[in-house]
This record gives sequence, C-alpha cells and structure tokens, in this order.
Amino acid sequence: MFLTSFQTTFGAIFELVLMGAVGFVLVRSARISEAGLKTLSDLVIGLFLPLFMFVEITRRFSFSLYPDWWIYPIYSLIVTFVGYACGAFAIKMFPSLTHDMGEFLGITSFQNSGYLPLPLVAALLPASMAQEMFIYIFLFLLGFNMTIFSFGVVLLAKEKKQRFDFKDMFNAPVVATLLALVVVFFKADTWLPELVVRPMEILGRCTIPLSILVVGGNLASLKNTDFSHFKALSSALVIKLVVVPVIFLGFVLLTKPPALVGFLILLQAAMPPAALLSVISKNKNSGDHLISQAIFYGHLLSIITVPLFLILYWALS
Repeated sequence: MFLTSFQTTFGAIFELVLMGAVGFVLVRSARISEAGLKTLSDLVIGLFLPLFMFVEITRRFSFSLYPDWWIYPIYSLIVTFVGYACGAFAIKMFPSLTHDMGEFLGITSFQNSGYLPLPLVAALLPASMAQEMFIYIFLFLLGFNMTIFSFGVVLLAKEKKQRFDFKDMFNAPVVATLLALVVVFFKADTWLPELVVRPMEILGRCTIPLSILVVGGNLASLKNTDFSHFKALSSALVIKLVVVPVIFLGFVLLTKPPALVGFLILLQAAMPPAALLSVISKNKNSGDHLISQAIFYGHLLSIITVPLFLILYWALS
C-alpha cells in the first residue's frame, strides 16, 4: 500500500515537474524574457485565478453546504503563525540568523498556497473531490493573501518602520472571493447569464497549467549560486519542509478533521516557500538572495518531501 501510494503521489507531482520544466527552459533559453514572465504571472494572479475562483465558488459553493466556511481563512492564519513561531524560536536559539531575520521569517511563515496546491489537487484527486478541494483552497487563500500583503510586506520591508497599506490586502483574488461569496449569499448566482459565465470559466481554466509554467519560469530566473547564507538557508528549509509539516501532521492525526480538510491543512503546511515573497522583497528594495535560494531549492526538495508527508497522512489517518 505504501509503495502504491508513493508511486501515485510521486507520479502526480512528477507530471507537474515536467510542466514546470517547460517554463524553466523557456526562460533559461530566453524564449520568454523576465518581463514577459512577470506579465504572465500578473495575468495569472490578476485575471485567470480570480476568474477561476469566482466561477467555482458561484457554481459549487453554498453556505448550507459549507457552514464552517469561515474556518479556512483561520487555518491559513494558523499555518502562518506556526511557521513564524518556529522561525522565531530558531532565531532565538541561533542568534547568527538575525542577520537575515526578515527574509528568514518570511520563508518559514509563507508557503506556496495557490500555484502548487491547485494543480496538485487536480492531479491527485478524482474530479468531484478536486472541485470540493478547490473551494477549500480558495477560502484558505482568502486568509493567506490578506496576510502576506499585510504582515508579509512589513516583515520583508527594508525600512523596519514600513507600514502596510490596507488596500494591498484587497487584491484581485481576495476581491473575487469576497464578491463570489456576496453573490452566493444574495442568490444572485441563479440569474448570472451563461453567456457571461462560460467565457469566465474558459479563461479561469488557464490558471492551473499557466501557474505551473510560472513556477518553473520563476525558478529559472532566480539567483541561486551564492551560498554565503547556507546556514540560514538550510535552517529555514528544514523548518518549512520538515518541522512545520510534522507539527500539522500531528495536529490532523490528533484532531481528526474530515479527510479532505486534514488533507488541505497538511498540503498547505508541506508546501515550499511562496514565490510571492520574492515579488514583495524586490518591490520593497530589500535583499532577496536568501529568499530566491529558498524558493528555488525549496521547490526542488518538495518533490520528495511533499509526497512523503501526504503518504504518511493517508497511511496514518
């Protein structure tokens, strides 16, 4: 059973790796420039993903089916807080890590919450279960996107007196989720014309393949040959890819939530560092060498760590 589960999980992730390799090669061979990659990433975050969220929520979500919908953004805050707490504990134990404190804590706190979980769920689960998981992920992202564009911005800012702008919290995915919830609440989804929804659905379906291309392209554009921060890098990745997933594996085994909810929590906890960290770091003119390396090597290592934790969950739950 273990071997079969490993083959299934590893095979699904390897398919995503091959798709990501296409983006990696396109950027490394200069077929897509960094400016073009940024445009593609902006389209995924600002257009395709919001449309995907809006259509899926308005078509498949209802407050009667998901009465505890509000708990998923809270799960996101808990995952972030545990990662931050583990990072802060490591800094206290090893004061030398304070040199890269903001980047270090950003790496341990924020994971790739959308780009990888969405295609991974689509590859691993049957269609009906995957659609339910999409709803969970969208609700989880509501908390994640608000947190990374508020607390995350302050954490990574070069100027430590930096204050976040509340407007940043209401980015396109957050607005799409909130708008979809309002539409469902007032039952306005029943009169949305198919002539409008259908094109939105077609565009939204671009999210999953393009998100993997963007991840691969981002890895190709990162600088990862400077190992002057090796101690901080290795410590951050051990926390992000091993310590945090172990904590949440124990949590879901003890609390025994519904199977898909436990899967969501562990999947998010096991994800590598968020690619958005590099975007925020560059935007705030802070050093991003450690973040770039953590994103690159974290995604490579997650090819092994993510299947192992998912298999452990399936075997023990």
